[in-house]
Amino acid sequence: MGRQPCCEKFGVKKGPWTAEEDKKLINFILTNGHCCWRAVPKLAGLRRCGKSCRLRWTNYLRPDLKRGLLSEAEEQMVIDLHSRLGNRWSKIAARLPGRTDNEIKNHWNTHIKKKLIKMGIDPTTHEPLDKEAKTEESASHADDSSTTPTENRSTSDGSDLLNKIGNDESLPSTLWMDDEPPLVDLSWNYLPAGETCNDTSFPSWEENCAWLLDFQDFGINDLGFDCLNDTELNNMNAFEMGDKTIA
Repeated sequence: MGRQPCCEKFGVKKGPWTAEEDKKLINFILTNGHCCWRAVPKLAGLRRCGKSCRLRWTNYLRPDLKRGLLSEAEEQMVIDLHSRLGNRWSKIAARLPGRTDNEIKNHWNTHIKKKLIKMGIDPTTHEPLDKEAKTEESASHADDSSTTPTENRSTSDGSDLLNKIGNDESLPSTLWMDDEPPLVDLSWNYLPAGETCNDTSFPSWEENCAWLLDFQDFGINDLGFDCLNDTELNNMNAFEMGDKTIA
């Protein structure tokens, strides 16, 4: 269930208030005092909504209402209260007698906020604008510094290793020591006594390749290539036929 309306919408007058309506509302409040705002329109003889009567009295008709712009003392009080309460205009207006929450909010947005920005103060946090810029800059520098040491460390480690290798005088001597046995067996360079290269008989090319000539009449199935697909078999057959043609 929603909240009940303050009055019936049928027959309620809207728009600017007239001087006669202001006079009826002032006379009723001064004579009877404050009461339930829902009952005020009917008791005062007004065809207005109860909320409209309350706002008209609070913001325009009450006797202790101050007129004009806020003074410097009031502006400073609004700044102090805003730093603690934020945009709670009704609570701020309760600390400034004769001022309404709507009036204070409008004065804040049109005058005080611009004045604070010109002074270099953030109207939301009430902190210097330079301080926020410095904090953001320091945070970015912190992120950069967190990544650069690792890079510098890796490059310095590599350069230190190269310098150490270059300055190590014992390293070349260990690579070319005369006392170490040769990597190639020298016995391959010498023949048995009484023998020369001409005396040694090496097998001829025909003798070494005799086993290969025995396979020239074998087919693909004989060599175990039957697992190939049709395309590969056709390619190999074409290749074999080409060799026979050339021969």
